[in-house]
Order: sequence, then structure tokens, then C-alpha cells
Amino acid sequence: MDGPQIALIVMFVALLGYFGSRIIHSLQGPSYAERIIKNAMPDKELLKHSDEFSQPELIKVTDGVYVAVGFALANSILLEGPEGLVIVDVTESIESAAEILKVFRNVTDKPIKALIYTHNHADHSYGAKAFIEDEDNPPDIWAHAGILGEFTRVFSTVNGATYKRSMRQFGVHLPGQINAGIGLKLKYGTDKATLGVVYPTHFVHEQKTNLVLAGINMTIIHIPGETDDQIGVWIPEKQVLLCADDIYKAFPNLYAIRGTPSRDLMQWVRSLDLMLTYDTQHLVPSHTRPVFGKENIKEILTVYRDAIQYIHDQTVRYINQGFTSEEIVEKVALPKNLARHPYLKEFYGTVAWSVKGVFNSYLGWFSGNPIDLQPLTIKSKSERMVKLIGVDKMIEAAKTALKEKDFQWALELSSYLLIIYSDNSEARDIKIDALTYLGARQVSACGRNYYLTCAFEEAAEIELRNSERNRKMGIKTLPIRQLFLAMPVKFKAEECTNVNNSLLFSFSDTGDNVKLTIRNSVAIVSFHHGKEPLYDVKITVTVKVFRELISSRMRAITAYGTGEIIIDGGIMKFRNLMNCFENR
Repeated sequence: MDGPQIALIVMFVALLGYFGSRIIHSLQGPSYAERIIKNAMPDKELLKHSDEFSQPELIKVTDGVYVAVGFALANSILLEGPEGLVIVDVTESIESAAEILKVFRNVTDKPIKALIYTHNHADHSYGAKAFIEDEDNPPDIWAHAGILGEFTRVFSTVNGATYKRSMRQFGVHLPGQINAGIGLKLKYGTDKATLGVVYPTHFVHEQKTNLVLAGINMTIIHIPGETDDQIGVWIPEKQVLLCADDIYKAFPNLYAIRGTPSRDLMQWVRSLDLMLTYDTQHLVPSHTRPVFGKENIKEILTVYRDAIQYIHDQTVRYINQGFTSEEIVEKVALPKNLARHPYLKEFYGTVAWSVKGVFNSYLGWFSGNPIDLQPLTIKSKSERMVKLIGVDKMIEAAKTALKEKDFQWALELSSYLLIIYSDNSEARDIKIDALTYLGARQVSACGRNYYLTCAFEEAAEIELRNSERNRKMGIKTLPIRQLFLAMPVKFKAEECTNVNNSLLFSFSDTGDNVKLTIRNSVAIVSFHHGKEPLYDVKITVTVKVFRELISSRMRAITAYGTGEIIIDGGIMKFRNLMNCFENR
């Protein structure tokens, strides 16, 4: 019995176990579960792709260089030097990182001198605490200076939206998940995974920075691609190149459906060109397995950069001919010699999503067609569709579409109906089936996971919500600056239109002052050290008590009564102003 057959059996056992327990407790009966089990057959190539990382494994790349594959979504890389260890990428949770550390400790007991985050993504930077074995003497943590801006965007700006979309893309809560495209599973977003973010202590700013860490001579190279803050590590004495997420054994995620700005394709190409200038004998990506041999590495880097440039150039070519993104998707496909390459299989990103990302990066949201300047809302369109066609005819048309395997049309028709009649069980059945069939036909793990998670959500089998434990852990861990930078986008403008006041948070233990000014239906954050600006209400508090207040562990009135906060300007005014912000 080969790997894919074993994986398929495991998937069905997991599904049956999950649905067996859900069926007992579900008022809906077994119909949804049975249909999803029956219809969610995986793509054979995607199933086979799991062999890349299905078994946790520590791979020796060369003397002093090891990579842990299959323990988490991303790899963690051990560099052993004469003075200690350097860990490159720390995975997504304390639990997965701790498991890797145990394996690393089978190799050496040398102290960890430094951590390197290749970029800001959770699967590379959230497990750091597990690698800090001595809190009184923690390792240096290196990253590109751009990581701070990325952390601000992730933690403070759109985290509410991207959390749910990430859970769908990676299939975190999906029973019987096949894989996540570039790793087996993202071990984050559940109560079993603990956030362990530690902010970097040292930053690189230049394209190339020569360092000696733990006695190892290395060059940190800025290689923006999947993220702008991406860095790689070149170890000349060993001819080892750590290429971060700029290459892995899957078509690159040039646009991520979890919700990111479209990647700069030509910037990515230039980074791959830079990598090609190194005389690399061992290429170690942060996802999938290492690559060996100079000619092999050169060939893989070359086809990868050429595929990315092809998508860019051909999309721009058709943009200039006046085509919309949907039309260009039908025109651009990889040439056969590239499409067949094992490093360009669409297990992660897809050509279609990439084309749309390129279009958006150059021309923005407007297609160029005036029909899209002021389109009907989805609710208004749904109301008009129902009025024009009628519920019964739309149901019949959706059923026919399912039978004819026109799953997208079935999904659209059933979705229109459910927007107006949310309790229509026939429409819901059709939508769940359409989502399931669309998921089953995906080669991309991201696409499969997204469709199937949405099917489970529609069937009320999965509810996506951020772990309260991790929310509180984030509040406890993140710098105060980040917590305040999150506040403007939590301001409830519709409820506080006429508020014009300022709050000054004075931290007695650090000497920092943070002013929150509310005017013209916006909240403005400003930071002051030492000098105290003008205010309407002043709150004197310690950092620890402030964290407890915003994590809901302590009520403001209680803290005021015990003297843990001092309020100048009135506690009721303070409470009213704070009620202008969402507490989630």
C-alpha cells in the first residue's frame, strides 16, 4: 500500500470519527455529513504531495546545518556554530516549536545564541518563546526592519478579517484535511496552540548584511518576494542558502486568498535572480524539503523565476489590450514545460489567483467596465434575481446546475436565495453540495480547504472564532504600542459622532504617555515620552494593569476602587469614551 492510499484511509477514518460524534448531537441528522464524506474526494496529485512533509523528520543538510520538516506548517532550521546555535524560523506555536527543540537537542546541547525570523508570517515567528530556554539570558532575535510594519498590519489593522480567512485557507478546523499545500497543517488558531511571539531585538536594513552569530560567518540578504520583509541566509563556508519562502515545492502564492496585498511579482523575480548569483550547493527553503546539487538548484530557481515573470508579463500584455481580470484568467496559463515542473504544480498558489492579483496591483478594484463603477449590492442583486425569476425556478435551476456539474452556477444561485431567505433548506443543501464539489476538484490545497471549510460553516458544523486564550495571550505579549495602534480601527464612529475629547494614558512604570484624541469621528494615537501633553481625561496606570483591563481580566471600576488606576477627569467620562471602541 503506497503513501496516498494510506493517507486516504487516514482521512476517511478521521472524517468518520468526526462525523460519528457530530451526528449523535446534531439536530440536522446525518445528511450533510454523509454528503460531504462522499463528495470531498481529494485530487490524487494533492494527496501524493503530502509525502513531502507527512512524517516529522530532522534532515541533515550538511555538517552543522539541520532542517526540521513536517513538525509544523513551516520548517525550522538549526545552524550549529562553535559558540552555540542559531535557529532560523520558529514555527507558529509554542507547542510545535517545543517539539522541534527536543529533536534539535538530540543533536547538540549548545546554547541558543540567536533566532532569525525570515519574515513576519505566523508560521515563522509565533513560536519563539519555546526557544528561549533562559529568560535571564535570551538569544538575540534578528529580522528585517520591515517586519515591524508588517506586524502592525497583521496585529492592529485587519486581523479580524484575516484570521477567519486564514483558518479557511489552511483548513485548520477541517476534519480529514489533506494538507496545506506547503506543509501538512497550520498548528495555530485553536486552544491547543499557544501564541509565543517575541519581538525582534536586532534589525537588518541593507540588501546584504554580514554577521557573525554563534561563531558562524553569514550574510543576511534581503529577498522581498512572498513578503516585503523577507530575508535569506547565505553561509559561504558551507555553500548553504536559506531561501525563506521565496521558493518551495509548489506554485508560489502570488496572491493569498486569506487576504494580503498582491505580491510584487517582479520584485520576487529580482530576488530569485539574486539567489542565482550564489554558488549554492545546498538550498534550504522554509517549506518543503531541501534541494541538493548546484545544477539542480540552478535549474529549479530558474524555472521558478521564469514562471513568475511569465504570469506578470502576459497579464500586463492583456491588461494593455483592454481585457478585464476575469477575461485574462481565461487566456493566461503556464506553458506546458513549466506547468509540468514538480516545483510549479498548483498545490498552493494558482495561476488564476495570480493573474487577478497582478491586475489589481496595477489597476486597482475597477475593471474598466462602467457596469462595475456603482454595482448593485449583493443583497439588492439577490432581491432582484428572486423577483425576476422566482424562488421555485431558481431552486430548479440550481439543482440542474448541480446535475450538470456546473457547480459555480449552482453556488451563485443558491447563495442569492439564502441572502434573502436564510432558512431555505433546499437552497442550503444545494450550496453545501456546490461548495463540496468545488473543493473536491481543487488541486490547490488552499482552494480545497477554503471551499470545504465554508461548506462546514454553512452546515453549522464549524464555527470560526479566535481563541479567547490566544487573544489574551496576544494582549499579554504584544508591545503596548501595537495595542494602541489597533484602537483607531475599532472606533465605533456611528455611535460616537459628536465626541471630541482626548484620553491620556500615563504609564507610571515606564514614563511613557500615550494620547488618544477623538475628533471628527476618528481616533488618533500619539506617543510621548516624558513630556505630558494636554488632555481631557488622564489615566495613570502600569503596563501590567493596562493589559489586564483590555483583556477583560479586570473591570475599570474595580481597578479604580483599589487604586490600581488613577483617573483625572471622572471615571464615567473615561468609561463613556472607552465605550466608543470595540472590545474584541
